[in-house]
Amino acid sequence: MKYSGKEAFEIAKRNQHRLMQQWTVDRKDYPTIPHKPKFTLPRAGKYFTIGSCFARNVENSLRAAGINVLSTIEKLPGDYFEIGGEARSGYQNVYTPGSILETIKLATTDNPYNSIVGSSDKSIDLLTSGLKPMDIETVQRIRDSLICMYKKLPESDALIITLGYNESWYHTPSESYINRTPSHVSLRRSIEDFEFEVLDYTKSLELINQAISCINNLAPDCKIILTVSPVPLSATFSDTDIVTANQLSKSILRAIASTISNDYSFVDYFPSYEIIMNSERSKTFLEDGIHVRSEAVDNVIRQFKSIYLA
Repeated sequence: MKYSGKEAFEIAKRNQHRLMQQWTVDRKDYPTIPHKPKFTLPRAGKYFTIGSCFARNVENSLRAAGINVLSTIEKLPGDYFEIGGEARSGYQNVYTPGSILETIKLATTDNPYNSIVGSSDKSIDLLTSGLKPMDIETVQRIRDSLICMYKKLPESDALIITLGYNESWYHTPSESYINRTPSHVSLRRSIEDFEFEVLDYTKSLELINQAISCINNLAPDCKIILTVSPVPLSATFSDTDIVTANQLSKSILRAIASTISNDYSFVDYFPSYEIIMNSERSKTFLEDGIHVRSEAVDNVIRQFKSIYLA
């Protein structure tokens, strides 16, 4: 956007929120960031979320608020995961612009088991997150449940996409962006099949634009809310330090979210990233410094509801 000097001062004069606030944050208080939405959403509508673990947080908070969430998927036994525990979901998490596009394609795919690799007794779905190698029948059944979930996307009134990070892996035999690093020993044996890329602004924008186009073809009346996940990279494959790599990742994705929001009337950016990052860290993140506390997510959803569902 570009304005004359006179227009810039007129806009500044009208903007009641142009000065940086000095927030006093205590345990019961989070910052409220004013946001003027492009559209409102139906409280009784059907909602869908795509993204990283923060998207799961948002999804759970929406569901707890009585909102119909279509992107609900079955929990899997803890022993299905590389890091075991109790039964849970989360294997549907997607992190990068490329993997977001690949999962949206599941709604219309004619190749349902693309990017599943391995043998009959030890197969891995490269579009899932955190699952260990399992027999091919189990892996295909899990992929079928993902496809069933994404086929509900055309029914959605609103889709919330949380952009995760830009460090991306690509599987050349299946010609697809994948959703996990090839760290498992069975994948390392064929490491030449994988490519790593730090997606720049141009490539990330191209992939998200493709995803938006696919969604609009599937669900022409669906409104899209873009956010950026506050959950940082836990490790980097680049040659820079993790703090710098994470800042680059979030900066690129945040800029893309603004560009796309400006380009489409049915896409809006909601500042959940800014709400989280401008809260006191000790009351926002768990002890691992990565995952967001449920009460902080609930605050984000309260602000989301007051803005879009009023």
